[in-house]
Amino acid sequence: MKKLCILLAALIAAAAVLCSCSGGSESAAQKSAKPLAEVFKTIRSQVEISDFNEYNNVKSLDRFYGITAEQTEDFAGGINSSGTDQEEIVFIKAKDSASAEEIKKAFDDRYKSKLAQTKNYNAKQAEMVEKCKPERFDLYVTLIVSPNAEKITEIFKSELNLE
Repeated sequence: MKKLCILLAALIAAAAVLCSCSGGSESAAQKSAKPLAEVFKTIRSQVEISDFNEYNNVKSLDRFYGITAEQTEDFAGGINSSGTDQEEIVFIKAKDSASAEEIKKAFDDRYKSKLAQTKNYNAKQAEMVEKCKPERFDLYVTLIVSPNAEKITEIFKSELNLE
């Protein structure tokens, strides 16, 4: 009985040590628990974004980008509803690094398509699109196509404590 108590105490001590060590390897994206809808709301309060249809379910991500629910942990954003304005702002927190890379590729493809389309019919919009780009910050991936892209990116990074 005495040996069993000693063994049990040793197991509990080992478990405590392992649990306390696991927190140190968390990335910045994993530490931040701020919902992206909240981040987007903050951005909308500081930057004018008009005629915007916000994505309210993951089906929108699949429709526009081929991104699935299995790849995403959280998302926010939307697309301009005017049909002529190319403004599009999307934030996604991927479930893992591989998903983040796939999402970045999907955003790169969408961006290239958007740029090619605007070059053919709207020089002013094409100029705006050219100044923008998809970006990845650990598990967070963004597609920010906006005349205010720099300001939006700055707020996004600030809200999530990203470098």
